[in-house]
This record gives sequence, C-alpha cells and structure tokens, in this order.
Amino acid sequence: MTDMEQPEDIQNQTEETSAQETEAAEGAPTVEEQLETALAERDENQNRFLRSQAELDNTRKRHQRELAELRQYAAAPFVQAMLPALDNLKRAVEAAENADNVSDLKQGVEMVAKQILDVFAQHNVKAIEAVGQPFDPNLHEALQQMPSEEYPPMTVIQELEQGFILNDRVVRPSKVIVSSGPAEN
Repeated sequence: MTDMEQPEDIQNQTEETSAQETEAAEGAPTVEEQLETALAERDENQNRFLRSQAELDNTRKRHQRELAELRQYAAAPFVQAMLPALDNLKRAVEAAENADNVSDLKQGVEMVAKQILDVFAQHNVKAIEAVGQPFDPNLHEALQQMPSEEYPPMTVIQELEQGFILNDRVVRPSKVIVSSGPAEN
C-alpha cells in the first residue's frame, strides 16, 4: 500500500479530525475578539474599583460628620439634667429679695446644691474626699501648709475648693491646705 492509498477508516478519521479543527477554529475567538473581551473586562473592573473608592470616601466623610456631631452635642443630656437646678437657683435668688428669714434662703440654696450633686452622680461625677485624707498630688492641689496638732504631717486639714472625678479621671483636683505637723515652739 502506498501513502496515497489509505484504508477507508484512516481516511474517515482524518476527515473527522479536520472537520473538528475547522469547527474549533470557527468557534474559538480570534485574537481581536480576545483583546476586546479583555479590554471590556478591564474597563468593568476599573469602574467597579472607582465606585468602591467613592463609596469608601463617602462612608469615611459620613463617619467624620457623625463623630463631629456627636462631639458637638455630647453634653446635651448633662445640660438638660442641670436645667432644673438652675431654675431652682434662680427661684432662690428671687426669694432672697423678698425673704426676711435667712435660714429659709440657706435651706433653699442647700437643696439646689444637693440637686446639682445628684445630677453629677447620675453622670458618674463624684466629689473627691479631702479633709482628713493623706495628701495625694493626683487628687489634691496644695495651696498652703499649716501646722496642726490635730492632723499628722501631709494630711489635708481644710478644703478650699472641692474637686471632682468623672469616672476614673480627675476633672478638677481639690484645692486644699495641708498639715505640716505639730507647731514647733
């Protein structure tokens, strides 16, 4: 048999393979089509990226606005709680103008002071205990030292201005006078 003379089975297989290659070549995208597809994908991915960046920027700006607003109005509940005490203090001043009895006026002002301290307590503000306590520079500001027979050295003997703590942070230290020990003769 010569090369030209092939059995019929081989010839049919060759024709089928040739037909399949032709179909595959016709179904396969050309280089230009592949390039167009890749460019379209690139453009779509670029658009998605830009939209994601814009969304992230918008989220960041919204968060900053909300944070600024929160800071701006954070004291609102405290102010609302203090307003009744202010109203009562104004009533006490009005009553003082017409009052002949100082003890009633004193009692009214003490009630307002208690009301303010109650509002402080509601907002986790506590008074610093000072008199009779050892001097603590984290809680007290010593304005003066005085000899004292009653108190040991470095003990607070008088509070000139009350200090306060908010949660665990000192808002204002107590201004105090500290004992320097017994007086020397």
